[in-house]
This record gives sequence, C-alpha cells and structure tokens, in this order.
Amino acid sequence: MEIYTTSFTYPRRSRHAHSAPSSLEFPGAEIRLSSVEPYPGAHHLPHVNNISDTNTHPDGEAIQQLVMMAMSLHGCHISYFMVEPGRWNFYITGAYQQVMLARGMILKECPIQHRAAIKVARSEILDSPSLNPSLKAEVRRRLDEIASQTLAHIAVVNSPLALSNRTPPDGISNSGGWSGLETERVCELVVTGQGDSVDLARVRLLVMLDELSGLHAEMCEIDHKLHAIIAGRKRAVLQTIQEETATNIYLPSPLQGLMGAERSGSDSPALNPRNGNAIWITGEFFGVQRARDMLFQLSVNKSKSVISRDTAILPRKLDWMVTDRADDLKSIVSDNGTFIQFPPLGSSTSLITVYGDHRVNIQRTIRSIMALACHYYVGSFWLLPMQFNALLPPATLNASQMTNLLKQIAVTSGAEVVFKSMCFEMHGLEPEVRTAVGRVMELEMIQAFHHEIRFQIELANEHREFISGKKNGKINKIMQTTNVKIKFETFNDHNFLIDISGNDGSILQGLSLLQEELPSEISFHVPEAYHKRIIGVGGRSIQRIMKKYGVYVKFSNAEEFAALGGYNDNDDNVIARTPSKNSINLDNLKQSVMELVNPKDKDYINETVSIPRRYHRTLLGEKSIFIHDIETKTNSHVRFPHKETASDIVTIFGPESQVQIAAAMLLDHVPFEADMTVPPSAELSRLCVSADFNNLVERIKRELQVSIVPNIKMPRESSGTETPTEYTFKFRCQRSNSDFLITAREMLEQFLANHSIHLFPSPVMHVHKRGDSFAEAFPHFDSKLLSTARTHHESEDMGRPDIAGDRRLRMANSSPDVKALFNSPAYIYNLDDHSDQASYLSGSSLSGASLDYWTPLPPIGSGIPHRTKHTEDALKRGSDSLLEAKLKEQISKPRSLQNRAQSLDLTYSLSRITESSSRLPPPDSPTTSTGENGDSSPTSVTAPSFPSVYGNSGSGSISRSAVIGTAIQRPDLGVEEVSRVISNLGL
Repeated sequence: MEIYTTSFTYPRRSRHAHSAPSSLEFPGAEIRLSSVEPYPGAHHLPHVNNISDTNTHPDGEAIQQLVMMAMSLHGCHISYFMVEPGRWNFYITGAYQQVMLARGMILKECPIQHRAAIKVARSEILDSPSLNPSLKAEVRRRLDEIASQTLAHIAVVNSPLALSNRTPPDGISNSGGWSGLETERVCELVVTGQGDSVDLARVRLLVMLDELSGLHAEMCEIDHKLHAIIAGRKRAVLQTIQEETATNIYLPSPLQGLMGAERSGSDSPALNPRNGNAIWITGEFFGVQRARDMLFQLSVNKSKSVISRDTAILPRKLDWMVTDRADDLKSIVSDNGTFIQFPPLGSSTSLITVYGDHRVNIQRTIRSIMALACHYYVGSFWLLPMQFNALLPPATLNASQMTNLLKQIAVTSGAEVVFKSMCFEMHGLEPEVRTAVGRVMELEMIQAFHHEIRFQIELANEHREFISGKKNGKINKIMQTTNVKIKFETFNDHNFLIDISGNDGSILQGLSLLQEELPSEISFHVPEAYHKRIIGVGGRSIQRIMKKYGVYVKFSNAEEFAALGGYNDNDDNVIARTPSKNSINLDNLKQSVMELVNPKDKDYINETVSIPRRYHRTLLGEKSIFIHDIETKTNSHVRFPHKETASDIVTIFGPESQVQIAAAMLLDHVPFEADMTVPPSAELSRLCVSADFNNLVERIKRELQVSIVPNIKMPRESSGTETPTEYTFKFRCQRSNSDFLITAREMLEQFLANHSIHLFPSPVMHVHKRGDSFAEAFPHFDSKLLSTARTHHESEDMGRPDIAGDRRLRMANSSPDVKALFNSPAYIYNLDDHSDQASYLSGSSLSGASLDYWTPLPPIGSGIPHRTKHTEDALKRGSDSLLEAKLKEQISKPRSLQNRAQSLDLTYSLSRITESSSRLPPPDSPTTSTGENGDSSPTSVTAPSFPSVYGNSGSGSISRSAVIGTAIQRPDLGVEEVSRVISNLGL
C-alpha cells in the first residue's frame, strides 16, 4: 500500500487579536451566556483581556477528541500540535482515500472560533446603564434561549467606542458646539462560536433587538437556492421590498452548512439552527405581512426560470475558498444574484453548481470564482534516482524522517505539504509555495537525488494570447533565459493551466519572470456617451494613450456590457490590462482617460457613510423618496448594508465630485441625538411637567428646531422616596442643525439654574470654535436663523469651567468685527465711573467696573501678547459701500460715551482718557506693561501690545502700555499726532 502523507496548518491565517473592551464606564463587567452552563449574570473580571483570549482560542481537549474520532473512523495516523494560540498543525499519514476523508473531517469540524460583535445602546438591554449596569430580565431570558439553540457564546461587554462618547459621529463637526452633551452610550454583544453558530446567533440577536424596540417579527421558509436570486444583483430587489414595506429582512448565510459539525436541531423550523431556508422579517405588522407575500410571490416566479451550470475546480482550491475566502464568495453571490452549491468541505469532489435566473449572471459568477482560483498555486518537487540499476533497490526516504520535516516546512511556509511516491507537493498561495520549494531545496537528504521542480499556475482563457505574446515571443524568451520549460494545458471552459518546470534554482527565477508577464488589470466606469470622444477617429486618441503607457484598454458598449455583466465591479464597462511589471501605469492611464470626461460623470467611486443601524429601516421606508431625489440629483446610488451583518456602513456609488454631496444630503435626513445628564431630584420631576418648562421646550423647538425630552429613570424597587435614580434630557435634531445644540443646552441650563436646580459641572473643554457651516458667512450678526457661537442665551460655563467675566474677556479679546464694535455690552468699560477694578484672574465681577488705562491682555490660556488691528480691519471692511456709509455715519454723529461699548473714533477716546488720567498718579515706568500674571509685552514704543479694555489690578497698582504712558506724559499732543502714532502702530 502506498503511503500518502500531508501536513497543514489550520486556520491558514492567524486570527487577529481583538482589542479588549474598555472598562472605564462598564468596569470589567462581562455577562456570559453559554449553552452548557446556566447564565451566571454580571460579574467582575480582573482582566477584561481574558474575554477575547478565552473565546478566540479553541480548546485543546476538543481538538484531541476530534483527532481521536477521525483516527478511529478512517484508520489513519494523525498527530497535531499548537503552532500559536488559535492555530494548529495537523500531520496525517495513511492510505490516500483515508487520509483525504480524515483531512476533510478535521477541516469541517475543527473547533476554530469565529467572532462577531453587535453594537447596541445600553438603554435597550441594561437596567440603570450609568450607575449599576445589569441585564434586563427579558433580555437575559432571550439571550439564554438564543445561546442554547445556536450553540454560540454571547457576552455583553463594554464597547471600545465608549471612550469616544464625546466624539461626534459622521456629519457632526468636532467644533460644532455640542460640548457638554454626550451621544448615546453603547455596549457590544460579542458572539463567538464554531462554524455557522456565529451567523445564526447574530441574526437571532438582531431580530431580538428589533422586537425589543417594538417591531413585529416573523419567519418564512424559502428554498435557500432562491435567496440570492430573489434579492437580485447587489440585492437591489430586496432593497426595493424593504423600501416599500419599511421592514428589515435577514437572509441566512449562502455558505451555511459547509462549516461545523452536524448536529440535530429542534423540530420547529423557526427554532432549528440548521434551517438554511429561514428568512426573518421585522417591522410593523402589516408591513411584515406584505413583505412576506412579496417574497413568496417572487420565489414562485423565479423558481420557474432558474437555470444552473456545472464547472470543475481543483478540490483543494474549493476548500481554500470556503475556509479562507468566505467573504469573497458571499460578495460574488450578492453582486450577481446567484447561488453556488459547493461540495462537502474536504471531499475530493471538484464540481460546483451555479444557480441563477439569467445566463449572464451565471457566467459572471463562474468567471469571478475562476479568477479567485488563480491565486492558488500548486508546486511539486520530484526526486529521481541518480542512476538506474536493476540489481540494487532504488534509494528511498524514510517515512520517519518525513514526519518532522513536513511539519517544519508546513509551519514555516504556511502551505499544505504532501509527500507521496518520492514527490513533495505544495499547495497554497504563491509566496507560500515558493517558500516551501525553497526549504525543500535546502535539505541535505535530497542531494542524493536528481530532482525536477514544477509549478502549476491557473489563468483565464482570455489571457492565453496575452501571456504568450506575439509568436510566443514572451514565453520563448523566458525559457531561453532561465533554461526552464513552459507549456500550456487546457483545463476547463474558462481557465487553462501553465506548467513551468526546471532542474535547479533557476526555476524560481523563471517563475518570477513569468509572473512579471501575468496580466494586471483595472476596471472602471465611463458613461457610454464619452466612449467615441475618448477613442477618437479611427481609434487614434486611445491608441496614443495606450502607446504612451503600454496598457491595453477595452471599452464595452451597451450590448457588450449587457452580455458581459460588468468587469471587476458590476458597473465597470472599461478595462485596462498590462503585464504586472508595468502595473504602475494603470492608474496613470485611468487618469488620462478620465481627463476627457466631465467632472460630474467621471471617477465613479464608492463612498462610505456611518449611519446608526436603527435608522436604516426609517431611511429606506419613510425617507425613500428623499433618497431617490438625492440619487437623481447627484447621479449616484445609495446601497444599504446587508441586514444580517449588523453593519452601520452605507455605501454611495457615484462620481467622485458628487458622492460627497450625496453623503452630506443623506446625513441631513439622519437624526442626531445627544443626552445631558443632571443630578436627580424630586423638584426636577415636578418642574418638567410645569407650564414654564413646556413653553421653553416649544420655544426651543420653534426657534432652533431642537426637541428636548426629559427621561426619568425611577428605582426598580418601590421605596419610600420618589427621587429618580437617573435623570437625563435627550436632545434631538437633524445633523444639519447640530450647530444649535449648544444654544439649546444653555437655554435649558439657564432655565434650570433660575429654578435653583443643581447641575453637574461641565467637563474641561477647549475654547469652542465654530465648525464649518453656512453661518460662517455671517459671523457678525446675532440671529436665531443663523447659528452663532455667542448668543444672548449663553450660560457662564460655555461648555467648560469658566471664571467670572471670562465670556466678556474673550469677547473683547477676539478679533474685532462689526458685532463687537456696535453690539458689545456697555459694561466693558465706563469712563465716568472710577471705582476700583478687580483683576480678571481673581474672578470678581466686572459689571460696573471702570478702566482708565488700557493694558495688554494676552490670549486666554497662553502667555503670548495678543495683537489686533482695529483700524486696518475697519478700512478693509470699507470696501462694502453700505458698511462704509454706516461707519461714516457712526463716526460723524455725536454719541454719549455712556451707552456705547467702544467707539470707532479712537482719538476722542484717547483724549478723554488723557483728561481723566491727569487725576491719577503717574506710572512707575512708561515702558512697563507686566501684570501680575507675569506676561510681559514688548517694551518698544513702535511695537507695543494692543491695549485691552481690561486692566490688571493686583495690589492696587495699575500697569499701563508704553503708548498710553507716553500720551499721559504729553497731554499737549495734538489730534493729528495721536492719529499718526496709532497708524504707525498698525492699530
């Protein structure tokens, strides 16, 4: 009996370590669910990292049981060891058929853990989400039920996103003014399990969350072969059904049943975890019924037109696709609206069947699978005797020597290594196979043999002439250069095989040269109206571009595109192809072609926008008319994620110049919610039902389009007091309206403060800056129609701890504008009142305080003297005729100093200051302007700090700037002289 030996590492790729959940707000609390043990509830762990560590590493005992079962069933020898946490190397030896059966059993039932996470608002599943989080009783019961049915492990952990509660989501500017508010806190439902358990549990959890939010849920059964066909290409038909019925439709995985051990399920179809026909629908009751009827009707119609086609692929390539490229296979199925029936994992069957309702979709599916198969290489290393002698037995290698050797090569290279009949076989990706062949060539034991090395590459038939070149020129050149043999073999209707063979290390050089000639391609979309213009008369224009970059370009007209179904993407109708060594020119060629296309039609790309999952049903249903309007205006398509993936990412496909506009328009229809937490009190409960509070809420909603809803959380157990345990105010508005959040928050805070309601101190934040918005065009006018960063409703804290008078200081210290010149409050200074003024650093009130001398005021939070140019800015603004007339009118007409904030007539102000200063003692030094804070200003008269309207009075001494000191010592200065000094200073 011939011995067949194989060694492979499974899973092939290392499972990435998942970041540990944060324990800052949900400290180390994990709520575990298991199908084996009862629900232990919330308990604290010393290290949250243990959650991911224990869940992503399979149990060694389970591996041992599987290996023992495979050995007893199939009569072959199996050994294994752990390569790294989560990866195992298996070594199987025996008869060929038994080895392949055992290998298939290990691939299918190996307890490799998969993981998925669902973000969910804490308030949906937790009691007292802020204080003492614990699962609601109903949620606990449902999770236990789902875990037992799907054999998955479910943990409720704190989301890593909890750290970014103060980071606004898409569409909200970081400086948009919502400081002091926080978005809804989320936690994660982390699902881990083997095989299909994770996909099954995730769908059931999503259905449970929909039911908790008040939606009706139903399950219907439709043949799983028809699911993707009903959904249509890119699930367009399914999205239309969800639009019309305002429902969520969850389809099972198209690969369900291929991975994981066979286990008997429940008798009820709804509870049977292995029921691949189950489709879940959630929504309003009548919408669910309508969606179910539409799905049934579609299934009846499509079942009559389903066609299928078989094709052959190497069995190991099929195993690799299912285990390593499952996401690519799901994408192919979704893009083409087809179903692929794979043979059992690990079997030696090479036939797959593709089902669809249109020939083009089936052909494109097979083409995509064949393109995927081309990534998988096969290498062989044949050992031949040095000389043939009939009297002597042929030299052989000891099987015991092969054990450690094969394991070592398989672990270091990542390829599956087989030894049979004095031949090493390597299966895997190109770098894996190349590495494995190199390791075999380094072995001392093979030096006693002649050897022949072969590589087998699979390629699409359409590339056959491309790779061979004119009169086989490329292939002949490679064979002559490296002394290797290259031959083409027909494999199936879609692909052919390239065999490259040699006797020594030159085979690796020949493989490299051949790979440089393999086609590298890029596909993109160009509207057909531009095709003739780009190709030019007789193809001259496109020929010139192709020769410049050495790239072949093919434009598909409407008929060819319809027969092809698109290139790499469904919408691509242009493909550019060049040898891999020249692939850098593909992007250059694309840019050259796109230069001839109108900006609104070129560079079709996919833009992603993150929108919370709970809004998707409303956007698809009630807001669908707006989405279609956005698509029409921006020439783009909005595609929502597959419901069963629990993804928040919405994809917009369209021209590069338009997708950003479409994303902004789409976000305008997404509500933004934020919470403000306040200390609970009995008085607050009574205040929120008062008429005054209702009037305030109506006023804010009418003027700012922000709705405020109080949320009271009462204690779970009845106690003598009626004091709530939590009290929050929920702010709701459209994202385009988010600039008004700070104004609404401060109006509410002012109302609560007026009624003696205690508030939490605001967190330390940076000085608020206005975000990019339309209102930036009009920063100088105080209007409720245009949101401004400073309004009459501002509270003292402005979203950060503030000292008394800080707002007025910042108003005076900010860059001067029309609002500051004409609308500044009268309490900035009062020339007729000479009461002592307290330093702004001391935090005393400045109302009614006077200032006789201007001292330099550094910017808040820095020690750098602040300088502005009032006169220069005023002259620049004079370019506006209306504003110039207004300025002249304000300067020319006499006004009392009592009721104005700051006059534009600086000479008059200086003269008044000079007169009033004569009653005060002279300064200690006219060139000193250092205050108590130690900030020093320049001592040069030609470049002093700009005088501030505030001064520092520490221990009774008043510091003054150089220019004012000079003006005081020379009271006989004329108006022209003062004006000249000011103009020289650049004020």
